[in-house]
Amino acid sequence: MKQFIVLFITLAALIAALLIGCTDSAPTAPAIGLGNSTITKYVAIGNSLTAGYQSAGLYESAQIYSYPNLIAQQLRKAGANIGSFEQPIFSDPGTPDPITGKASRYEIISLVGPVIGPKGLTAGSPTNSTLSRPYDNLGIPGIPLAGFMDSTGTYQSPPLGRDVILRWTTNALLGKSVFKQVATLNAMGQTPDLVTFWLGANDVLGFAVSGGTSPNAPTDVATFSSLYGKALDALRTTLPNAKIVVGNIPDVTSIPFFTTVNPLAAPQIPAPYYLRYQKHGTLGMSFDSTKLTEANAPLITLKGQAYAALLGQATGQFWRDAAALKGTTIAALYPTLAGAGIDTTKPFGFHPQNPWPDALILDADEIATATSAVNNFNSVIATAAAALTHNALVVDFNSFFNNVKAHGLNIAGERYTADYISGDIFSLDGVHPSDRGYGIVANEYIKVINAYYGMNIPLVDVSTLPKLSAPLSKGKNGKIDPLLPFGAFNSLDLLFRPSVQ
Repeated sequence: MKQFIVLFITLAALIAALLIGCTDSAPTAPAIGLGNSTITKYVAIGNSLTAGYQSAGLYESAQIYSYPNLIAQQLRKAGANIGSFEQPIFSDPGTPDPITGKASRYEIISLVGPVIGPKGLTAGSPTNSTLSRPYDNLGIPGIPLAGFMDSTGTYQSPPLGRDVILRWTTNALLGKSVFKQVATLNAMGQTPDLVTFWLGANDVLGFAVSGGTSPNAPTDVATFSSLYGKALDALRTTLPNAKIVVGNIPDVTSIPFFTTVNPLAAPQIPAPYYLRYQKHGTLGMSFDSTKLTEANAPLITLKGQAYAALLGQATGQFWRDAAALKGTTIAALYPTLAGAGIDTTKPFGFHPQNPWPDALILDADEIATATSAVNNFNSVIATAAAALTHNALVVDFNSFFNNVKAHGLNIAGERYTADYISGDIFSLDGVHPSDRGYGIVANEYIKVINAYYGMNIPLVDVSTLPKLSAPLSKGKNGKIDPLLPFGAFNSLDLLFRPSVQ
């Protein structure tokens, strides 16, 4: 009897152990923390993507969701003692449009249409410009790679770069370049031990957004290679022990700015028509045409949405807006147009003498140029980061966003895509991320940092960030066809054209 009891207890214990082993409870996750690392200062270097620029403006209610600020929040949750993460905050409704002086921020004005554009509000202003040290977020809207070391102001997108972020006029002792401000932090005893570096996109994005007109070519690869190497050299020499994480460049032609508009799908366009358009470098009349359905068809920019409704009309609206953007008058511009064969009494977009402007389209050659530049730049970035003298990690945003465009992205039961507005990754300008988009970007950085350095920084809970998408109606082409004002994207046009002022 005693042996039976012992045997029963043994079998019961074995069965209990097997049952426990078969439960569907998740294994214990690694403890949140920084592993064997210490992070006391985080600095972000970049352009508008780093600054938290959204919907054609820089404004506080979006800047709080910049990917660097989100990374800083997650670092604190992991135990990093980084103190306050300072950004050059611009009060809502944000930065001014360069033409109107009103806030440039785009908003959904009406769900019917939908109507999207600036509301004509008085622009905001900087709120923490008296900070006695450099900002931790040194993202400057508009700067190309050359802007990192530039101390002349040529590549610093005035006034945002020099006056708001680098603060030349209010605190010149901080340094006149982004790099000098990083060095100033180091000299002040606030040495960054984590640096994210995401520059280079504007070296091709300016070409693409302007339809290949301003500038009319991306930065050449030899110059890009030299600048990138010098940038990482400077960072590593100044911050020998810092963890440096760089982002590569997404395929610029996959963003909603280039994939939303198809004016020939609009119901008012008769089926037999095709679009007469200016190829790259064409200034006047053009006999090139497209139905936008053929292989390697051109891409219409989102800026072109405002002018698509004018197809077939006798109009020079685009040229009037172009004159305003250049600070001249239509009377001064028209003689040049007439000399090049433009006649605005002809049906816009349907006649060789009043073609769809080069600035509103990426033709097949321009697409190939942009794609080649991105591929070459990313090769340079990979090589430079892997060099032993640089020892930097790379976040492969190119592959990530190509995958999002092809397959979408599922997070916590919600689906995200590269579609304009409804995809909830890109903001209303079709170029920069939304609040949730920046959360997704932050997580890609965090994943790479965790994997390489053995940390367990928690990911951003994207579902807690404000949602952009709304129940907007779709057009005949199956996409959202917004109603945009003429002269749309003035601020975006000038964002990529920094010049000395």
